Amino acid sequence: MGWAHDSQHFFLTWTDGGDTGTWHTELYSVTKSGINQITGFEKQIRKDFDHRIRQLPIPKFANNMDRQYWLGKEYCEANLVGAQWLNDSQELLVSALVPNVGICRFASKFDVYRVAVPSGKILQRYKPRDAYKEFDRDSLPRIADE
Repeated sequence: MGWAHDSQHFFLTWTDGGDTGTWHTELYSVTKSGINQITGFEKQIRKDFDHRIRQLPIPKFANNMDRQYWLGKEYCEANLVGAQWLNDSQELLVSALVPNVGICRFASKFDVYRVAVPSGKILQRYKPRDAYKEFDRDSLPRIADE
């Protein structure tokens, strides 16, 4: 859970199946009349990340056994993890990552999205190393090859 500095919004990251379930980030606004969930916030991030992962080239295969292993892997639904607030509560940084599960193609690959609140419009997409340079790396996924 992460509160915005101006206390007008908060996000909640949760999973529908424990460590191996799909992770979601829900967004809420806080008003005088109460707490309201902002629906559809994840939609653009999921669509963009899914498209990008499916465009990655399949690795070259050393042998037929490697080919069979890779071709049997699935494209898994991305995990979305809220990272940090930017510009008070106007923008949220969200990590989209492929679950680190053996059946998932490109396991542990991730991008970081700077997203407008409340629309969910993608303002900028960052590759992991670029996000590490610009934002608090403690709130971002670990780069797998470090």
